[in-house]
Amino acid sequence: MTSIIYEPRGRAREYCELAANLYRGCSHGCTYCYAPSATFRKKEDFSIPTVRKDALEQLKRDAVKLASEEETRAILLSFTTDPYIPLDVKEGLTREAIKILHGNNLKIEILTKGGKRSERDFDLLASRPELSRYGVTLVFTDEKQRREIEPFAAPTKERIKSLKKAHKMGIPTFVSLEPVWTAEQSLELIDLTHDFVDLFKVGKLNYNKQQKEVDWCQFRHDVIDKLKMYGSDFYIKRDLMKCAPSLEIK
Repeated sequence: MTSIIYEPRGRAREYCELAANLYRGCSHGCTYCYAPSATFRKKEDFSIPTVRKDALEQLKRDAVKLASEEETRAILLSFTTDPYIPLDVKEGLTREAIKILHGNNLKIEILTKGGKRSERDFDLLASRPELSRYGVTLVFTDEKQRREIEPFAAPTKERIKSLKKAHKMGIPTFVSLEPVWTAEQSLELIDLTHDFVDLFKVGKLNYNKQQKEVDWCQFRHDVIDKLKMYGSDFYIKRDLMKCAPSLEIK
């Protein structure tokens, strides 16, 4: 029997040990996206998302099974798509998925670039904060560059407003600082958001020529210093840690 909740492998597993993708493909069009190659699809096809067949039925079966096993790990929505792509406005799968997972007392992590679209479900997340965490991916402070690299995702300011609103509603929040396009912008994003972010997850940029433009060892040092200065909780992904293994977080 097909499962929709799965255990990610490799770098993805560092973000969350369980995940579910309700849609196939994503219309945000981010040029750095790894998902087309990871799902063996051409970018043109991947950019036209579709609903996964029997997604909610599969999710119900998986949720009941995990609940019976007393699963305590969070389930991320999503890795190879975004739970709040425009298609979700019509289909509403993400809202139904939250209801199913909460109904089985399973933890949820949302990761999105959907901005205001994601606010539709804040009522559900706020009703079960012990089972919920809301996160956004932030890459750019330069909006012109953001439009070039993430053309159909929500503007950075919109994502930050949604993040701040979630925090005010008592929803635990996190920011994914991955990919890092420039060190300067990622560090500035911490300055802009640290007051209403409960956790920062920091990675690198991979499989893109832009990665050669960043001094990763210096960035690693600078980002840890800044996060410590603000007293923020954070997680540094292993590929970024490797650039300077002699340094330890204390």
